[in-house]
Amino acid sequence: MKKAIMIIAIFLSFNLLATELTDKRSVPSIGTIHSLELENHQSISIYLPDNYESSKEKFPVMYVLDGDRYFLHSIAYQKTLTWKVESPNFIVIGINIDKNKRRELLGRQSNEYIDIFQHQIVDYVEKNYRTNNKRMYFGWEMAGGFALDLFAKQPELIDAYFLASSTHFTQKRIDNVEKILKSKITMPNFFYYTLGSVETWSLESHKKLSKVFSNTSKEDDEWEFYLSSSDNHYTTPLNTINKGLTNYFNDYAPIRFYSIKEFKSFGGIKALTEHYKKRGEHYQISTNIHSETKHYLLNQAINEDNFSFFSKLISQFDGFIESNNYSTGFIMKIGKFYSNNGATEKAMRLYKSELTKNPTSQRVSDELLKISKKHQ
Repeated sequence: MKKAIMIIAIFLSFNLLATELTDKRSVPSIGTIHSLELENHQSISIYLPDNYESSKEKFPVMYVLDGDRYFLHSIAYQKTLTWKVESPNFIVIGINIDKNKRRELLGRQSNEYIDIFQHQIVDYVEKNYRTNNKRMYFGWEMAGGFALDLFAKQPELIDAYFLASSTHFTQKRIDNVEKILKSKITMPNFFYYTLGSVETWSLESHKKLSKVFSNTSKEDDEWEFYLSSSDNHYTTPLNTINKGLTNYFNDYAPIRFYSIKEFKSFGGIKALTEHYKKRGEHYQISTNIHSETKHYLLNQAINEDNFSFFSKLISQFDGFIESNNYSTGFIMKIGKFYSNNGATEKAMRLYKSELTKNPTSQRVSDELLKISKKHQ
C-alpha cells in the first residue's frame, strides 16, 4: 500500500471547534488519521479503526490527553491484538494542549477545561462519528490529577480511566471523589492507575485514593493501583495503556477451554450462552457463542476421545461445521472421529460435503471410498 497524504480544508458547522480540518492522512500499517485545530490553544488527532468505513459498527472511544506523546500507544495496542480478537477496535482521540497552557488548564482552570473537554471534544466526536457511548480516558502526570476533577464533576461521562504517574492528587480532589462514590449516582467505574516506586513524591496521595476506593467502591466498581518496581515517571504510560486496556477488555477475547472438565466447571452451555449474551450487550456486538470457542470445544472433545460430548456439541452448534471454512485436514480429523465411533453415515455426509467444496481433494476421495466399502 502506498503512503497517501491528502491535505484538505472544509468548513465545520460545529461552532465550538475551529473551522478547518487541517489534515487527513492514511499511513501504511496505521490507518486514517484526521487532525483538527481547536480554539483554546489545542488540537485533536482522530484515529478511525480499519473497519470503520466498511462497516456500520459503532465503536468505543479512547480520549488520550497529551496526544502528541501517547496518541499512537493505544492505536498500537489494538493493531497488535484485534486480528486475533483479543481487543475490540476503538476510535482514538489524541488531545494536544499547548505546552504553555497545559499546567493552567489542567490545574487552576480545570473546571473550565472540563466544559471544553465535554462540549467541544466529546460532543463533537459523538455527533460526527459512529460511537457506542463507551468512553475511555488516558492521562499522564497532571492529566491524571485532572481526571479526578473530571470524574467528580461528570461521573457519568467516562466509563474507564487509565492514569499513569499522576501528580496533583490533592486532598480536595480525593475528597470530591469520595463524595461522588458515596452518592447514589449510578456510574460505570473502572480505574487503573500506576506509579513507579521511585516516584515517592506521589506515593502517599495514591495510597489515599486507594483507601477511598477500598472503603466506598460498589460491587460493580473495578479499580487497581499498580506500583511498579521497574518503571519511572516517563515509562509508566506504556504499561498503563497495555495492562489497563487488557484488564478492561478481559471479557472480550473468545473463551478457550483446555479440558472438558474445565468447561463443565465453568457452567457448561448455559453459562457460556449467558457469558456471550453479556459480552454482546456490553460491546454492542453479536451475542452468539464465538466461532473460535465452538471450534476449541469440538477439537477438545476429539482430543479427549469423548464422542458423547462431541455429539451434544454438534447438536448445540447445529450447522457449524458445514458453514465454517475448515481446512481439509480438520475435516478429515472430524470424519475419522465419526467413523471410529460408528457414525459412518455422518462421516460419509461430511466427506461428500467437503468434496463439493474441494472436488480435487484426493485425500477426501480416498477416505470416502474406504469407509464406503466398509459400510457396504
